[in-house]
Amino acid sequence: MNEYKTDWEQLYLDEFTPWDTGQPDSHMIQAVTELPIKPCPVLDIGCGTGESSIWLAVHGFKVTGVDISETAIQISRAKPGGKRCTFITMDFLKAPAVRKDFGFVFDMGCFHVFHEEEEREQFAKKVAECLLDNSLWLSICGSCDGPEYGPPRLSAIEISKAVEPYFEILYLKASEIDKLTREELETLGLPPGTTPKAWECLMRKRCGTAAE
Repeated sequence: MNEYKTDWEQLYLDEFTPWDTGQPDSHMIQAVTELPIKPCPVLDIGCGTGESSIWLAVHGFKVTGVDISETAIQISRAKPGGKRCTFITMDFLKAPAVRKDFGFVFDMGCFHVFHEEEEREQFAKKVAECLLDNSLWLSICGSCDGPEYGPPRLSAIEISKAVEPYFEILYLKASEIDKLTREELETLGLPPGTTPKAWECLMRKRCGTAAE
């Protein structure tokens, strides 16, 4: 069991999951409904307990949700609507691609956990390998704006350097992580009303990139 899996699995076992709002991600819902993104095969990387995956499946997408925590995957499968999705325990950065014909990839807080430049570039390449040409990747990352608390923080330069060999950035805009409950804020030792800052990054895969 590698370091990442040990850490994330233990957090789920300890029920220390303040990032889990119990709701599908609002940035993803807005992107899917307003662009719009039509139903297609979707990969949800770091799907956690599956709320966003299930929302997508209910709205006609064929969803594969992957997470490094077996406990998170078990919770996802047991939820109402969980059987609509394919949930898989895997280390996305190290495992072979589950398929290479996805039309949309979503990650909420997975890309930003990698602190090393090389790992971020590897992550972006792996996402590109999973997507058809011209397909979309939406990533929600912690940003360097505001106080130093909450999720891991990436700068706009760090994001663009990792992804631009494989993706055209359609927008990279300042946003906020979906609101945490009072209990979740207390768990993190944060004051009431705290809303961690985030980047919302929508990217389109460049044609012919990330070929093996």
